Amino acid sequence: MKKGIIYIGMFCVIALALMLSIFVNIGSAEAAQRSAPSAVASAELQADSQPAEKLELTCQYPVLSSYAGLSYGFDVSISYTGSGSKVFDLKATVPEGFSATITPGYGGEGKEIAAIRLEANKGYPDSVKISLSPYAWKVPAPGSYPVTLEVSSGDLKTSIQLTAIVTANFDIKLSTPDGRLNTEATAGQDNTFTVVLTNTGSGNLEKIEVMSLAKDRPANWTVTAKPDKIDSLKSGDSKEIQITVRPNEKTIAGDYNIMLQAQPESRIAFASLQIRTTVLTPTIWGWVGVGIVVLVIIALAVIFVRFGRR
Repeated sequence: MKKGIIYIGMFCVIALALMLSIFVNIGSAEAAQRSAPSAVASAELQADSQPAEKLELTCQYPVLSSYAGLSYGFDVSISYTGSGSKVFDLKATVPEGFSATITPGYGGEGKEIAAIRLEANKGYPDSVKISLSPYAWKVPAPGSYPVTLEVSSGDLKTSIQLTAIVTANFDIKLSTPDGRLNTEATAGQDNTFTVVLTNTGSGNLEKIEVMSLAKDRPANWTVTAKPDKIDSLKSGDSKEIQITVRPNEKTIAGDYNIMLQAQPESRIAFASLQIRTTVLTPTIWGWVGVGIVVLVIIALAVIFVRFGRR
C-alpha cells in the first residue's frame, strides 16, 4: 500500500515538472517572436521611403482606319509614378512611306515636341498626340501599318504599339489627252473626240459606265461613248473613250456645253467633265450662203452699171 502511494507521488512530481517545462518553452518562444522585426513591414517601409518608379502608356483608340492618302491621329496618355519630376524623351517609329509628328495632347497646335516633363503621382495623366501622314507622292497600299511610341528617361522606359489600317480609296477622273475642254461639231453630223478615263484611287473598279444624260446636253442632241462600259479598271490605269456628238440639224451656230460623267455600278466613285462644243453650219449651207453673197454682188453690179449709163 505504501509503495503504491510512493509511485503515485513520483508520477505527480514528474508530470508537474513536464508541465512547467512546457510553459517555460512557450513563454520563451513568444518573447522571441515579439523581439524579432517583420520582413513584410520592412519591405513596405522601404517602399514608402523610396517609391518605385513606374511609367505607363495607354491609348483609348490604338487601331485607326482610314482611306489611302489620309492622315491618322493617336492620343496617348502618359502616367508617371515616382518622386519629383522627370524629363522623358519621345520617339515615334513609323513604317516606310509615312512621316510622324508628336504634339501636346491639349493646347499645342502647331508645336512639335521631342520630350515632355512629367510630374510624379499626379491625379490625371499627361497626353501627347502622334499624327501619322503618308508621303504626298506615295499612296500607301491597303493593309495594316504598325506605329510605335517610346517614352524613356535613363533606364526607365516603355513603349506602346499602335496600328494604322489603310483601306482602299476609290476615285476616277475624266480628262482629255491634250487638256483642251472644247471641240467643234457640225449640225446634223457625227463629230468625234477623245476623252481619257483614269482610275486615280488605290482600289480596282468594276463595270464603269460613261454617258451623257439628256439634261446635261442641248435638246435633241445625241451623245454616245465607245466603249460606254468598262468591265474593269485597275488602280492607276487609264482608258481612252471615243465620244460622238451629233447636234440637231436645226441647231443655230454657236457655243454649247455638254456634260459627260463616269460611274461604276457600285457607285463608290464618280467623275464628270464639261466640254464646250462650237457648232458650225453644214458645208452645203455654207456654199448656199456664198452663192447668195455672190448673187447680191452681181445684182448690185448690174444696178450700178445701168444707173451709171443714165
